[in-house]
Amino acid sequence: MIGTRIAYVLDPQMAVFRQAKLSEGEGFKAIKNEIGSDAIDTLHLDSDHSLFFDDEGLRGSITHYTMLEGHPDPLAGRLLLLADDPDEKQPGLSMEKALARFRCYRAVLDPVFETTSAPTKEGMVFISGVTSFRARIEEITISIV
Repeated sequence: MIGTRIAYVLDPQMAVFRQAKLSEGEGFKAIKNEIGSDAIDTLHLDSDHSLFFDDEGLRGSITHYTMLEGHPDPLAGRLLLLADDPDEKQPGLSMEKALARFRCYRAVLDPVFETTSAPTKEGMVFISGVTSFRARIEEITISIV
């Protein structure tokens, strides 16, 4: 009988960290389905856990990214944490401890307004309009669900 394993999935776009059940019989197909990509890469989170992510996530335009403690490169898209030992049915870290290793960010565009005025017979008329945008990076608070 094929069982299931519990993985932790970080979705920065939805701002959630959740558990997912993976069918052991599906192998990498289950991981690809949770991440939403066919191009999967992995790195070791620690000596007992691996992190799977979209290998092509940083190509093209991105709206969100994640930084992993101790890892210099940003990671894009959903991330999946799994125990390395296939006999372990779920990660050996609590969700709170695992989430503490990540920082998620998003790009924000703030409008820049310009106001002008013009005198009329009835009084002063003020006109405001968006003249440009300023880009900034904002940290996202992730909720455990």
